[in-house]
Amino acid sequence: MNPVSSSAREAVIGLTWSTNAEGLCESTCERCPGLLPDMAGLSLPAWIASLAMEGGAAMALQIGAALRHGRPFDYRLEITCHDGWRRHALLTGLPRMAANGHHAGWSGALVDITAHHSELAHALRSEAAHRLIVDNTTDLIARCDPDGRYLHISSSYTRIMGWTPAQMIGQSVIGFLHPDDQAPARERLMRTLAGTSQRNDPMQVRKRTTAGGYVALGTIARQVLDPDTGACLGAVLVSRDIARETEMLARLERMAEQNMTLLESINDGFFSVNGNWEITYANSRAAAFVGVERDAAIGRVVWEVAPGLEESTVGRHLRSAMAHRKDASFEAFYEPVGVWVSERIYAHEDGLSVFFHDISDRVEREKQIRESERRFRETIGITPAGYVLVNGGGIIEDVNPALCQLSGHAREELVGKAVASFLADGDASAALNLRQTGHRVHALETVLLHRQGHRVYALVNQTIEVDADGQPRSLTAFITDITERKHAEARLEEMATRDTLTGLPNRAWINRRVGDMLGGPHHETYTTVFFIDLNRFKEVNDSLGHATGDRLLQQVGERLQSCMRPGDVVARLGGDEFVVAASCAGRDAAAAIAQRLLATLALPFYTDGLEMRVGASIGISLARPGAMSTEQLFEKADTAMYKAKAQGNGSFQFFEPEMCVAAKRRLQLEAALHRALDHGQFEVHYQPRVSLGTMGTLGVEALLRWDHPEFGRVAPLEFIPLAEERGHIGTIGQWVLGAACRDVKRINDRFGMALHVSVNVSARQLRSPDLVAQVQQALAGSGLPAAALELELTESALIEDLDQSAEVLRGLKSLGVRLSIDDFGTGYSSLSYLKRFPIDVLKLDRSFVAESPAGDGFVRAVIGMAHALNLSVVAEGIETTGTMAALRDAACDEGQGYLFARPMPLEELEAFLADEETRSGNALEQESAR
Repeated sequence: MNPVSSSAREAVIGLTWSTNAEGLCESTCERCPGLLPDMAGLSLPAWIASLAMEGGAAMALQIGAALRHGRPFDYRLEITCHDGWRRHALLTGLPRMAANGHHAGWSGALVDITAHHSELAHALRSEAAHRLIVDNTTDLIARCDPDGRYLHISSSYTRIMGWTPAQMIGQSVIGFLHPDDQAPARERLMRTLAGTSQRNDPMQVRKRTTAGGYVALGTIARQVLDPDTGACLGAVLVSRDIARETEMLARLERMAEQNMTLLESINDGFFSVNGNWEITYANSRAAAFVGVERDAAIGRVVWEVAPGLEESTVGRHLRSAMAHRKDASFEAFYEPVGVWVSERIYAHEDGLSVFFHDISDRVEREKQIRESERRFRETIGITPAGYVLVNGGGIIEDVNPALCQLSGHAREELVGKAVASFLADGDASAALNLRQTGHRVHALETVLLHRQGHRVYALVNQTIEVDADGQPRSLTAFITDITERKHAEARLEEMATRDTLTGLPNRAWINRRVGDMLGGPHHETYTTVFFIDLNRFKEVNDSLGHATGDRLLQQVGERLQSCMRPGDVVARLGGDEFVVAASCAGRDAAAAIAQRLLATLALPFYTDGLEMRVGASIGISLARPGAMSTEQLFEKADTAMYKAKAQGNGSFQFFEPEMCVAAKRRLQLEAALHRALDHGQFEVHYQPRVSLGTMGTLGVEALLRWDHPEFGRVAPLEFIPLAEERGHIGTIGQWVLGAACRDVKRINDRFGMALHVSVNVSARQLRSPDLVAQVQQALAGSGLPAAALELELTESALIEDLDQSAEVLRGLKSLGVRLSIDDFGTGYSSLSYLKRFPIDVLKLDRSFVAESPAGDGFVRAVIGMAHALNLSVVAEGIETTGTMAALRDAACDEGQGYLFARPMPLEELEAFLADEETRSGNALEQESAR
């Protein structure tokens, strides 16, 4: 033996090892590389047989049995290392399972216990050393005499089992075991004492505690001999709690049983092969499919078990999946058996796992369905009626040539489009409407829009298929052209309902029309009737004759029709009396229509080379649907018309002698608005904007308030549109801008802060050529830094004139101010203007945030888009902590809403900021104290 250094003798060996599913060693991690032979590519038993000094072959057999049966193990052995020294070692191993539940190999460790072994041997020779080890070990260590009675126990017996030496010494070792374990344990102990036992593995026993329960132990017994005489002095018993290992093994066994039960219960055939194409598992269905016994197939090469598989289409897929370690899913005809199969192949490092089942019946059914569809299409193709198939989403899936001819569209222009897209009334009618309650409906009428623009009247017979929940799945319809019939009916209807002179509807038609409007659904609009009487028609008729008068009436009818909205109707009652029926939101809307009618009738008419001015008087009556009859509505309009005619000068009059309260208030506000600024009735309130990251106030938004001495607080939504309409918004906006800059400058100076202020800019202000100069003047007059001013603009104002808006915004940016889009999400929300304009901030509208919570992904996407464009995002209308938390998680920068603070006057804002400063100071002091 070559001499070795002291350090080499003292080196402590140790390694971790693992094997693949076939039991071949794959990788090791050594503590002292070079001391042990290389185990890569060898089986673990073979490696141990070459390494162990004594009983290596027997040890290899025991390890091989443990590997075959999937049992965890630990063995002690004596080995010779490459440095020539003998060492005692402990070899442990546990099975590994793959994610799919299959056996994946083994892993374990080889631990150097030479020092422990030497200490134990010395302890057996030295009573003092023996007691030192025994009393401090965590194992249960005991010594018995040749009769199997305890001579000594370690103190761990008392700690773990509860027994004291007095209770155990002199008692039988076997007597403390579970009754079921006593016979095999007695036999094993007797062989050990007799020196005839060849087993080194631990014996599993259950030992009774003082509490009456049992602890599962793994026990090793070693014979003790007199060193001088060789006589048996008894045995040393070392036990260790193996409850956890036992539970783990049982759990693994249960999992394996469950997986096998599952694979046997599925309808698919299943088998797995290793890299050598050997079958490692197959369920009964797979075995029956190729006509073999399941157990007989395990371990055999799959090509031998299933003749013809290797050359088949399925076999080619299997070889490809194995070669590329890639999953596959396919359907193919399996020639050896003559059936269609659906196959799913899952590749893994140990081979393939394959699921398959016979789909021949399904393939045959699909073939029959295709044949049936072919016959159906042939029939539909020659049917003269139009055919359409619509899916549950209202999208056309199929049409026949007759429908293409009926609509003027090619097949590819219809398939994939919404069925409502080529209906004149969209999905308003029951025809071709999936919301139709009846499943089968005949003789429904609708109107198609022909590709050339004209209308095609059609008769529809349709069937709607629904699912188990009553939701529509599809609609099938046959459509017949009835345009000629409808035109004939329309000509008859026109003859009965039209004024022959002007072509306008007559009294009978307009009576029916107004009756329908009054009997329609209840909504927020009024059915409004305008009675129109020409002021000087009698003079024309008397002086120029009836022929000229008739031509004048025709021109009046044409002019009235030209200024009507879609849905409004004009009729001639007779003589020089006309009537207009319309749906109006209220008196203001009705007054606007009346003004438009009077204006168009005030323009000169030219008949027979003469210029004529006639003018008109209009009486108006309004009613909610169902509020009154057609006759009552007409009577009130007629009465109002006479009152208007009495006033003269071409006026209109509502049936009620006085204006309604809302209209009267509007007039009063108009009169008071232009004096409100001079009388000091306006005040700027401020609402804080908070960082959602730090929860500190970053800025404020300036909001205009109007306190009128008579009307009280007037809502901004009421007076601001009025100010824009009457041209006061420019002066008011300039005043707000100056006041906001001065107030925030004062606040920043007082509190040593750097708050910014956002001020709204109206569409009229944006169009003003003086806006840039006004902003510059406000900044200069207040001393507020330009970067502290943020101007809020609406999307609608920006897109009125994109070129002018871009020019104005560039001018404002040159001053150094920030620009934000207010109420983003309620208007056009176009990426094009976000890229075109020098915008800094997006403000999400309160309704947008409320309707689309920040956690649903949509608001999160808008915030991500804004950040991608280097824009900050401010969410308005935050009222709950849940909304705030969701917006914070979505990375929204700032928030504004009642959760933080309501709009407040300047004095309250200063108190609010002072209180916030105090809270922040206290927090800092508390943090410093900690």
